[in-house]
Amino acid sequence: MSLNILYFMADNPEEEYMSVSERALSRTRAREEPRHPDFVVRAKTGPGHKEWATIGYAWKRERGEGFSIKLNTMPIGNHWNGVLKLLPPYAEDDIDEGREQ
Repeated sequence: MSLNILYFMADNPEEEYMSVSERALSRTRAREEPRHPDFVVRAKTGPGHKEWATIGYAWKRERGEGFSIKLNTMPIGNHWNGVLKLLPPYAEDDIDEGREQ
């Protein structure tokens, strides 16, 4: 009979001596504030050079490099060539100005 032991190395030294439920609770509390996206994900939707649509959002990862990406839809059709762009989100003033024009 063999005994396997799994050691947990905490990312944060303060979490090292916390139980699993305490650790989960502390991370949940930290995420209670809604995070605004760092980028919008856009894809080509037509033949024109300005025909792009927002299809999702991206956030910088809290722990480490990279991004977490949430797509609300997948682009299909003849005009999408597999390219997605991550762009800074529009400010509310930019959206209002775009509607007036």
